[in-house]
Amino acid sequence: MKRGEPLKGEGKKLRIGEDTRSTGRNKQHSSRVKGSEEEISFLADLLEGSNQPFGIGYPDGRIGHVNGAFERLTGYSREELRTMNWSSSLTPPEWLDRERAIREEICRTGESIRYEKEYIRKDGARIPVELLVHVKKDEAGSPLYYYSFITDITERKRLDERISRLSYFPRFNPNPIVETDYAGRVTICNPATHKVLESIGAGGDPGLFVPADLGTILHGWDGKSEASTIRELAIGPRVFRETIFLTPQFPVVRIYLHDITDIRQVEKALRTNEERLQLFIEHAPAALAMFDRDMRYLYVSRRWLSDYGLGDRDLRGLSHYEVFPEISNGWKEAHRRGLAGEELRSEGDRFMRADGSLQWIRWEIHPWHDSSDQVAGIVIFSEDITESKKAEEKILLLNQQLEQRAAESQLILDTSPIGLAIANDPQGVMIRGNPALEKLLGVTAGSELSKNAFNSAGYRVFKNGEAIAPSQLPMQRAARGEPVSGETLDIVREDGTGLNLYCSAATLRDNEGKPCGAVGAFMDITERKELEDVVIKSQLDTYAILDNIPFNAWLKDTEGRYVKVNWQFATFCGYTSPKEVVGKTDMDLWPMHMAEAYCADDQDVMRSGQRKLIEEQQVVEHGEERWFETFKAPRFDQNGTVIGTTGIAKDITEAKRAVEALQSIRNELEQKVAERTWELATTLNDLRKESSDRIQALEALREQERLLIHQGRLAAMGEMIGNIAHQWRQPLNTLGLIIQGLSMSEELGELTKDHLDERVNRAMQLIYHMSQTIDDFRNFFRPDKEKVRFEMKQAINNALSLMEDNFRSLGIVVSFDSAQDMSIAGYPNEFSQALLNILMNARDVLQERKVEAPRVLVRLFAEDNRAVVTIADNGGGIDREIIGKVFDPYFTSKGPSSGTGLGLFIAKTIIEKNMGGTLTVRNSGEGAEFRIEV
Repeated sequence: MKRGEPLKGEGKKLRIGEDTRSTGRNKQHSSRVKGSEEEISFLADLLEGSNQPFGIGYPDGRIGHVNGAFERLTGYSREELRTMNWSSSLTPPEWLDRERAIREEICRTGESIRYEKEYIRKDGARIPVELLVHVKKDEAGSPLYYYSFITDITERKRLDERISRLSYFPRFNPNPIVETDYAGRVTICNPATHKVLESIGAGGDPGLFVPADLGTILHGWDGKSEASTIRELAIGPRVFRETIFLTPQFPVVRIYLHDITDIRQVEKALRTNEERLQLFIEHAPAALAMFDRDMRYLYVSRRWLSDYGLGDRDLRGLSHYEVFPEISNGWKEAHRRGLAGEELRSEGDRFMRADGSLQWIRWEIHPWHDSSDQVAGIVIFSEDITESKKAEEKILLLNQQLEQRAAESQLILDTSPIGLAIANDPQGVMIRGNPALEKLLGVTAGSELSKNAFNSAGYRVFKNGEAIAPSQLPMQRAARGEPVSGETLDIVREDGTGLNLYCSAATLRDNEGKPCGAVGAFMDITERKELEDVVIKSQLDTYAILDNIPFNAWLKDTEGRYVKVNWQFATFCGYTSPKEVVGKTDMDLWPMHMAEAYCADDQDVMRSGQRKLIEEQQVVEHGEERWFETFKAPRFDQNGTVIGTTGIAKDITEAKRAVEALQSIRNELEQKVAERTWELATTLNDLRKESSDRIQALEALREQERLLIHQGRLAAMGEMIGNIAHQWRQPLNTLGLIIQGLSMSEELGELTKDHLDERVNRAMQLIYHMSQTIDDFRNFFRPDKEKVRFEMKQAINNALSLMEDNFRSLGIVVSFDSAQDMSIAGYPNEFSQALLNILMNARDVLQERKVEAPRVLVRLFAEDNRAVVTIADNGGGIDREIIGKVFDPYFTSKGPSSGTGLGLFIAKTIIEKNMGGTLTVRNSGEGAEFRIEV
C-alpha cells in the first residue's frame, strides 16, 4: 500500500468474519518507521558528497545507506553492500567479540563511542579504520539503527610506527642533543650529552650548551618558517659545532652539537700527515668526502658510501659528477662557491637519484687549504634526513586531518539534539554550551551559562521543589572532582516556562590528575515525565476495569505467583481483599491435584505462547460442584519475552444445567413425537373407515400441527443454545485480549488516555452485545398470542443475527438485499422461525456437499402488492424426483440420524396456514431458491 492511500475496504460494510482490532497499533508503528526513514534520508543527503566515509547499519546486521567515500574505502558498491552483513562480511573474525561488546555498551549508555578496528576490502586487503559510532533508539529504548563516521588511519598507523622508530634516534645519537623551551630551560637531552659533560668535567649541567643570546636569536626569528643558526662553541679543550634549530611546529629549541675538536686537529694534521687524515675520514661516523679542485674524490668515509648506496666502491680519482651524474646545477654552483673559499650549509635539499628515488640531504661544504694556505679543494659533510623529512610531512598531514576532524566534531556538537556543556576551570565559573543546551535553558546564543558567572544566567534550578545553590549544580560539582550521573532537575526559564532535565557530568583533569574543569550532558525529559504520570493513571484505570469485570480475573508471573487479582476472585477464594491473594500460588489456594493441573495449564500457555480455553470443574463450599470456562493467555514484555499469564474464569454451571435440561426435554419430545406419529397413523386409518369421525380427526390433526410447530421451536432452541455458546466464546476471548493488551501497552510505554478510553469502550460494546444476544434469544422464542403488524426487514435481521456466528464459523457468506422495508400483519416470531428453518436447511446442504465459496442470498422486495422474501443458495439445487416432497412431514434426504424432516413442513404450515401466504421452492442457477409471498 502506498503512503496516503486509504485502507482496502474503507467505507464499505464489513463482511462476516472481518476484524479491525490492529488498526491503531499499525498506525503507531508506521509513524515510528516513517520518522526513522526521514532521519536516515536527512543524514544520507547531508553526507553524500563528503570525503568522510559514512555508513548506517541495523541491529540485525543489514547495511543501510553509505556514501561514495565509504564505497571507495571498501571497494564495494552500494548494491553489493546492501546484500551483505557488516559484522560477518566486512569485519575480521578476531574483531567480532570486541565489536559486539562495543555495540552493547552503546545501547546501554546511548552515548557515541570512538574505537579502532579493521575492514576487509573487496580485494581481500585489510585497512585500519577509526569509527565514531552513534546509536538511534526508538521510544522504548531499543536500537533502530547505528550511524558511523569512518576514518582511514592507514597512513597514521604507518606514521606512528615511523615516529616510534625515530623517537629512539635522539636518545641513541652519539652526538649531544639538547631541547629547551623559549625561556632557555632544558626540557630534555640525550645520554650522549651527559657523557660529554662528564668527560669535560662540567658537572653534568646541559645548560652549558644553551646559547647566552637565545633571546636575541628568537627575537630575530619570524616564527613562520624553519630556521637554524650554526656556530662553534668552545668548552675547555673541546670545540663543538652548535646548530640551533627552530621550527613553527613545536614551541621548543633543539640544539645539535657536533664535537669538532678532532676535526680541527685533523685539519692541522692533514698538512703534515695525509695517511692519518685518510684513516680519520674513512672511519668518521659522519658521511663526508674530500675533493680536489677538479671535484675528484681524494678521501671518502664509509658512512658516505653507505648513505648513497655505493657499496665498497673505490672512489679515489673519480669525478664527483661521474659518480652522481644526476647532481643539479644548484649543487654544482655550491661546489664552485666552496672552491672559491666560501663555507656553505643547508638544512635540507632534495636529491633526486638517477633510479627515480628521492633523498633529503642536510649538508655542509668547507674549503680546505694546502700548505700555502690556498684553497685546494672542498670537504662535504652530509646527513641523509629522508626519513625525518617524510615524518615531518606525515605529521603536517596528520595535523591537517586532525583539524578537519575537529571541525567535523564541532559540527556534530552544534547539531546534536542533546544539550552539551564544558567548563575549563575547577570552579565552573565559565561554562559554554551547544545550541541545544542554550535552547533548553532559554538563553541567547553565545551567552554565558554558569550560575557562578559575574553576569549569572537568568534561569533557576530546583530539585524536589527546593532551589539549588549555584555551587551544588552538576557542572560545578563535577569541576571539583565529584562525578554526577543521572540526576533529574527542574528548570524554570527566565520567561517562566519550565522543563525537566536529565543531567550527567564528568570531571576533566590535567596532567597531574587534578580537576581542571568538567563536561556535561543534559536531556529534556519533560514529555517522558508527563508520560510516566499518564502510565501510572492508566495502570490504576486498568486495575479498576479488572475489579469491575463480573468474572474471576487474575495476573500471574512466570513462577505462578499472583501479581494482581480482582475482588470477585479474592472473594471466591475466601479472602476479604485482593491484597491477601497477591504473592500466593495455586498450591496455597487449591487442593494438590487441582493446583498441579492449573500449573500445568500455565506452563503449557507460556511454553507455546498461545491462548487456551478450558472447561474446569471445581468443588466449592458445602461440596457443591461448579463448572467454569477459563480463558488463559501469555503475558509479554516490550521485548516479546513471556513474563507470566493472565486468566478470566466464568461460572457456566447454570448454562451447563440448562443445556442438560434442554437435552432431556428434546429427548422426551422426540419420544412423544414418535408416540404421536403412531397415534396419527392410527387416527388416519380410522378416518378412512369412519367418515363420521372426520371432524374429530381434523381437530386432532390441527393439535398435532401445533405440537409439531412447538417441537420445531424447541429443536431450534437447542441449536440456538449452541449458537449462543459459540457467539459468547469470541467476545470472551476478545475481552481477555483487551485486558492483556492494556498491560502490554503500559509496559511498552504506549498506553495513552485515548488508547485506554478506546479499549474500555470496546469492552463495553462486547458486554452489551452479549447481553443483546440473550434478549434476542428470549424474544425469538416467546410465543405469539395474536397477530400484530411488524416490519419484515427487522424480522429477517433477527433470524440472520441468530445464525451469524454459525455461518461465519463454517465460512458461509450471507448477504441480505433489501430495496425497501415493508410491514405485514402476522406472527413475527413464527415468521422468523420459518426463515430460520429454511436457513438451517441451506446450511446443512452447503456443509454436506462441501461447496467451495458457499453463500446464501436473502432478498426482500414487493411484487403485485405482496411482500416477497427469497432465500437462495449455491448448494447445487434439489433433485427433481424429490423436489415435490420437500414440504412433506418427516421427509428428509439426510438420513434419520441427521434430520427429522419437519423443518420445511413447519415453515410451510406457518406461512400458509397461520399467515395466509405461500411458500414454494424451485431450482435456479447454482442452487435452490425458496420463495415466501405474504
